[in-house]
Amino acid sequence: MIKRIVVELPVHVKKYFMFEFDGYQKKNGTDQIHVDKHSDLGELIHLLSQPILYTQKPVVSSGKSTLSIEYYTHVQALDISHQKLPQLAKYMEKMFRRSLINEVQGTYELVGCDYGPLVSRFLEKRGIIRDVDIDYQTARKIFRDHIAKKVRKSAKMYA
Repeated sequence: MIKRIVVELPVHVKKYFMFEFDGYQKKNGTDQIHVDKHSDLGELIHLLSQPILYTQKPVVSSGKSTLSIEYYTHVQALDISHQKLPQLAKYMEKMFRRSLINEVQGTYELVGCDYGPLVSRFLEKRGIIRDVDIDYQTARKIFRDHIAKKVRKSAKMYA
């Protein structure tokens, strides 16, 4: 059975998932992705699903930063409660951050150049408009904080 959930996300996270899962815009204007159950997001949705024995009122996409996620489940009673949707959105933002760190870190360690253009390339590749969808300094800060954390961790090892 194919089920749908609607999640309210920041614009940059929505564009990231639209790129990663080959999202499309339906005729009514809602952006939608189909998630395979063997992907990271699909496994997360499966873990958040629980038996809900009553009918939930369906969430309608209200703004331009909502994303409709379509997934398959073979048990009809399994669904994600509306109270869990903010947690799902929070974890989806963590997935965006982790992806940015992994991609930028791979090139940064190989080349050793400034990471600013690498962050810009990550955003451009996914159609995220710099300083409109996400502040450029915020995106740089994600990787800068990761570097600072690694430096603190290595300082502890040698102290």
